[in-house]
Amino acid sequence: MSALSAAIVRARANHTASVIFIHGLGDSGHGWEPVAQILSQSLPHVKFIMPHAPAQAVTVNGGMRMPSWYDIMSLDKIAS
Repeated sequence: MSALSAAIVRARANHTASVIFIHGLGDSGHGWEPVAQILSQSLPHVKFIMPHAPAQAVTVNGGMRMPSWYDIMSLDKIAS
C-alpha cells in the first residue's frame, strides 16, 4: 500500500500540536480544508492534516468506486 496524500494546513505559530481529521464517504481532505483554515485562526499552534481516502469499490453503492476508508457491505445494522 502506498502512502496517502493529504490536505495540510500548517501551524501559523510555533507548531506544538497536530489534528488528523478523517473525512466521510466520497469526500476528500480538501473538502474540510476551509474548516481547518478557520480553526487555525483560533488555534495557531495546531497543524491540521486531512488525508484523502483511496478510491475503492463500495458494495452498498453498487460497487461504485469512490473515496472510502473501508467497504460498506450493508446499512441493515445501522438502521436497526
